[in-house]
Amino acid sequence: MKFQLFINLLTIISLSNALKYSTLHYNQTLDHLSPFTPSARTKWMHRYLLNDDFWGNGEEVKGLSESCKGPILLYTGNEGPIDAFWDGNGFMQSLASKWGGLIVFPEERYYGESIPSPSYQYMNTQQVLEDYVEFISFIKREYDADACPVIAFGGSYGGTLTTFLRAAYPSAVAGGLASSAPIGYYDPSGWEDHGVDEFTFAGIISGAYADADDDCLSNIWDATDAIEERDVEELVEAFNVCDGTALLPDKSSLFLYGLEGLPQLNYPYQIGDMPGWPVKKVCEILRGAKEGGDVLGAAAEVTAMALGYSLQGDCLPAFEEGPGNIPGDGPGDDAWGWQSCTETLHQFSSHGKEGGGIREYKFDWEASAVSVCEDAWGSKYGVTPNVDAFTMRYGGYKLGDGKVDISNIIWSTGGLDPWGGGCFHEEFAPEDANERGLYYFTIPLGAHHFDLRGDHEDDPEDVREVRAKEEEIIWGWIREHVQLQ
Repeated sequence: MKFQLFINLLTIISLSNALKYSTLHYNQTLDHLSPFTPSARTKWMHRYLLNDDFWGNGEEVKGLSESCKGPILLYTGNEGPIDAFWDGNGFMQSLASKWGGLIVFPEERYYGESIPSPSYQYMNTQQVLEDYVEFISFIKREYDADACPVIAFGGSYGGTLTTFLRAAYPSAVAGGLASSAPIGYYDPSGWEDHGVDEFTFAGIISGAYADADDDCLSNIWDATDAIEERDVEELVEAFNVCDGTALLPDKSSLFLYGLEGLPQLNYPYQIGDMPGWPVKKVCEILRGAKEGGDVLGAAAEVTAMALGYSLQGDCLPAFEEGPGNIPGDGPGDDAWGWQSCTETLHQFSSHGKEGGGIREYKFDWEASAVSVCEDAWGSKYGVTPNVDAFTMRYGGYKLGDGKVDISNIIWSTGGLDPWGGGCFHEEFAPEDANERGLYYFTIPLGAHHFDLRGDHEDDPEDVREVRAKEEEIIWGWIREHVQLQ
């Protein structure tokens, strides 16, 4: 999910008001899906983050009941080191302080420090969900909290995990907030009925630049042409990359890769070195260069800003996945590349200059998926993308359309977020959605899982309103759970 860019940004986020956490480990089951074999190694060290500062002693609630001190707020860790997601989830921390909640962030297997085995043979979403179910049982034992409700929170692929966890294991979690969960993108059979096609993701991206400045796309295309006209040696120096391979497959691929991923990070305030409204900032920089500045220097400046590195610091090495790949990233030889080569493939295309897009890319099953996965994993693993896996196992659009049995879930999305094109929206909700505990929120000025972030003085009113509604709904689930015990 534009993994490299998003993780680069997350690692530089530092919020002074973020809660501290303890880093702990749970002895997790290696393979939940096959019979127990006593002779096999069956455990691995599963990292998780925990804060119990407010447990049972919130600002508004001093213990939920005689049998439950407080709610357990669980972040369904996604495709990256779990500590990179802590500071960006201030909403959970705020709720814990009010309700006396216990906060736990289990890491997704095969990311960060949670490595079950040398190969990825035990890596799939089913295993991840089973990890979380077992982990919840462990945490409840540790804190004598068997009667306490667990509320799941997740953003992006983590939001997909929150949805699937609630759908497949309703006894494990009492409800979930799934923010920017692009489940629809994994269900192409439902695209036409939901106004989605292979160009939706890239179209939202180009639309963000067009909305920010009438001339922005034109200036991007001019900068792309300028980059392609230069020698590789000059570009290596200008972009501060370690060698020419970091620019490939085309000379302008790194520049376009940065721009393609930036709209999902289009927050209204500065985060680390990323300015507020960064899409608008890109347009301003490129406009300034077009009107008499250094176009190549401007292109390098916005690339470094988008990818979170410095033009004066250490050089940027070639990414394992990214430039020139499927929009939004995809097949490769790392953990997310494995997932893409098995179950999370994005079948996205992108219009180029003639179609009003950022770059030209046409998804091709053999070239974009099969051959790339064979190159990454070889024939011995027998890895072939299964684009129907999520829909077959969990329901795809049927979840959001209310055509399968799921309750107590909030789906939120940002109007600025390219992943929002694959999220569930209220216009397709069943008539009895609220009675079934299904809620849909769109934040017009919201980027990628904006509502999960903590309150900020520069928050638009629309995200404040959505967080308030989410808080009210989640508190209702918690009270209902306690009353039923």
